[in-house]
Amino acid sequence: EDTFNDDLYGAVITVPAYFDDAQRQATKDAAQLAGIHLLRLINEPTAAAIAYGLDNASEGVYAFYDLGGGTFDISILRLTQGVFEVIATGGDSMLGGDDYDAALAQWVLEQVGVQPSSSEDRAAVRVAARVCKEALTAAPEGVFAAVLSGGVHISHTVSRVQFDAATAHLTKRSLSAVRRALRDA
Repeated sequence: EDTFNDDLYGAVITVPAYFDDAQRQATKDAAQLAGIHLLRLINEPTAAAIAYGLDNASEGVYAFYDLGGGTFDISILRLTQGVFEVIATGGDSMLGGDDYDAALAQWVLEQVGVQPSSSEDRAAVRVAARVCKEALTAAPEGVFAAVLSGGVHISHTVSRVQFDAATAHLTKRSLSAVRRALRDA
């Protein structure tokens, strides 16, 4: 409502493709309890496909690799005459971008020989890792920079190659879920 500066008529809510009927119903009930007029419930991979304009694309089979902050999902969809059918889903509910941040932080801390000593220090390290990881999206290098208690400054340049090596075990873990979903499809 703030964005549109007007009242909303209703909402389309997305849910993970692996949600069962009870979970989908619980989402509908939550929307009703919140006073939200639910127009439609859509699977997240279907919503992603629509957002990318694939509903107007060639018919075929598409894979959606969704590495969120806390979870990883892989969905295989078939587009036929403008209709998406989820043919396989998979993932790892204990794998996400936060794990990549933690792996990067651990690698940098090992390189510089520093360990955070407080919860504030650990929070600063997590933020530094996230900022560095995001910088690597558009650049071949990123800077991991944090100020810890006691005035300890960490500044370490990280290359894309170093990031990939520090997180390879996580990527490998995601790819095994991808292979399972492809076999299921």
